[in-house]
Formats: sequence, C-alpha cells, structure tokens
Amino acid sequence: MTPADIPAVVALQDCCYSDALYESPALLQQRLTSAAGSCWLAEKADGRLLAYLFSYPSINGYVTPLASAFSLSATPELLYLHDMAVSPGARGLGLASNLLATAKQYALSLGLSKLALVAVQGSVPYWQRHGFAVVNQLSDSAISALAGYHGEQACYMQLTQITQEA
Repeated sequence: MTPADIPAVVALQDCCYSDALYESPALLQQRLTSAAGSCWLAEKADGRLLAYLFSYPSINGYVTPLASAFSLSATPELLYLHDMAVSPGARGLGLASNLLATAKQYALSLGLSKLALVAVQGSVPYWQRHGFAVVNQLSDSAISALAGYHGEQACYMQLTQITQEA
C-alpha cells in the first residue's frame, strides 16, 4: 500500500463499514506511515482496489481504540489486524484469506506466533472459521476501547498459534 492508495481505501471503507466505523484519510495515512510493512492491498490488473488490510506489531490484549493512531510496540508479542475490507463485488474470490495468509507470513517473519483483532459487524463466526477465538479476560483499558466501537458488537479475538501456510 502507498499513500496514493488512501482515497481508494477510504472509498472501500465507506462501502464496507457502517458510519460508526469511519476512520479519516489523515488517520489512515498516519497508520500507513507508521506501519507500511504490514499494510497490504489486493487489486485487479487495472489497479482497481478489491481489498485491503491494515495491521501492525502490538502486545497481547491491547485493543486499538476506534479512530486512533497505531501504537507500535518496541517488543511486540503479536500482529494486530486492525482493519480488513473486501469489496462487495470481490467477495468469494479468496482475497480475505490471501490477505490473512500474508499477515501470518509477515508475523512469522517477525518471530511472532499470534494474531489479534477486533471483530465487528457480526464477523465473529468468520474469524472463528479461521482459527480465532474470543478473548474474554481483558484489561479495563481494552474493555473501554471495545466500548468505543458503538453498537458494532466489537469483540477481541486471537489466533494463538500461526502455522506455516502450504
């Protein structure tokens, strides 16, 4: 992902998420600047954006508050998947699975064996199919951050053992 991709990312965000989950172009740019190595796209041959994933190295149990900057850890324990979206017209093509596989490989390259995320909009079953489990034992700050995802059924989840992709 590059800064030139941010307008297309915002457009895709707008068609995939509720207004309550909107995150500004300036914030997305900051995230890209701070974690460029862990932000990826899936595009058509003509360059049209089909899917994206923003992630960053983080610590166990930390929940990024909605609409806040990434806080990269100097001693990460996992790769945090903050935002993944797939264009409605591209669903069923395996793009989310491909982006997830890329994230797993990146995490392993950093020596990390876990992934974490906040599931929203009823996506818990999707993530469970990919091996993620709901984590209920959370710090007060994590619980507060989840509450900031107003009305989105936000749920912190982890994949506790990444395996090598075939």
